[in-house]
Amino acid sequence: MSKILVIDDDEFIRKSLYRLISDMGHDTMLAESLEYGMACAEQGVDVIFLDLDLPDGPGQDAIDNLCATNGKPEIIVITGVGDNYGAQETLANGVWDYIRKPASPKTVSTSLKSALKYRQESSGRHDPQARLDACGIIGEAPATQRTKQHILRAAQSEASVLILGETGVGKELAAHAVHSMSRRRDKPFMVVDCSNLSESLVESILYGHRKGSFTGAHADRRGLVAQANGGTLFLDEVGELPMSLQKSFLRVLQEQRFRPVGSATEETSDFRLVAATNRDLEKMTEHGTFRSDLLFRLRTIELNMPPLRERVADIEVLARHFLSESCNRYAVPPKTLSRQLLKVLTGYAWPGNVRELANVMEAAVIESGAANVVYPKHLPSHIRLSFLDKPKKKRQQNPAQEMPLGELMPYMEYKVQRDRAYFMRLMEACSNDVSEASRLSGLSVPSIYRHLGMAGIPTPSRRRR
Repeated sequence: MSKILVIDDDEFIRKSLYRLISDMGHDTMLAESLEYGMACAEQGVDVIFLDLDLPDGPGQDAIDNLCATNGKPEIIVITGVGDNYGAQETLANGVWDYIRKPASPKTVSTSLKSALKYRQESSGRHDPQARLDACGIIGEAPATQRTKQHILRAAQSEASVLILGETGVGKELAAHAVHSMSRRRDKPFMVVDCSNLSESLVESILYGHRKGSFTGAHADRRGLVAQANGGTLFLDEVGELPMSLQKSFLRVLQEQRFRPVGSATEETSDFRLVAATNRDLEKMTEHGTFRSDLLFRLRTIELNMPPLRERVADIEVLARHFLSESCNRYAVPPKTLSRQLLKVLTGYAWPGNVRELANVMEAAVIESGAANVVYPKHLPSHIRLSFLDKPKKKRQQNPAQEMPLGELMPYMEYKVQRDRAYFMRLMEACSNDVSEASRLSGLSVPSIYRHLGMAGIPTPSRRRR
């Protein structure tokens, strides 16, 4: 038995819905105002029938607050105001259904059954957070947690979503998560890579074409907009969308109507738009390279994906995840990460973000061969070099604070200390592999041994030839 709340100031409607819903076997509560309805919703309900014209305010203004109450209920708008009053606004806010009065008992019961079935299916797939994790959003750092919550909220609406972030942060993964968490998850998810669209073929790719409409059009072709009907259209790198197409696409986005190339009639497509870019669209509008009216339509909801350097706490779990994936891909036994390697990974800036980390871990698996532990020596040299350079960068930032005038020492003594620090760091990064240290530092193997001896650093045994 489910809990249903009816918020309507019309006593006849309240009583009619009460009889209908009770006969369906559900527990029903009635409220004649928003204030009392909110109090009832806080007790935890599954579905709310909401009138839009209430004595203490418009119902659509309360949708977000009602959705956020304990039971996270589905909202079914039922209104007697004509001309589909509030339909667009309420549907954009993710309500389950919009019903005009007078409504037949069959219409009401069908809508209620579908809403309850959705809730049952959702609970069967576990909570929203678990479904989001299943979409590949990995990590528990504060920045990651905020991003997950923003994705959850975006998925619950039908509004356009603009995903912003640097290259490699996982914008397409976030777009997949928004789609997979939405009511459209069983429908198509179509990806348009705007950076690869040539102006001569872009309309055909997006809108399709009719046979014979241009040279090479040997048959009718459905465009990606048509294929996204009922689902989600994802515009990746939307900042690269040609200016010549931005105006026509704005109309398609507003009216969800388009005309295939060579066709005399328009077609419709009910798609939700999700777009992503690593470019500053605000500046592009100022420079006249991106339409401001299109930008306004794209960013009804904005998601800002944090760079990996703001998610340091996630680096280890991501590294282990990509390590496991790479081991499976290359059919090698599971490997572990050494303590020294984790120190290098968490100290690196990751300008390529999560994508770079994935590629680095794949390279490390390949480089480590049959070894069951991955060490810094298995990482690409540019990452290991950046680790060696870190102390130098700190000294350059404020050398005066490192050695006050009163503590100056003889140059040779200072040089010995710095040489020792360098070679200790070098051997740590190379896991005491002298040959690897020679390759990385540019010094010969005998020179490495000589410097280690001068610095008083224990040296590994020379390899027998």
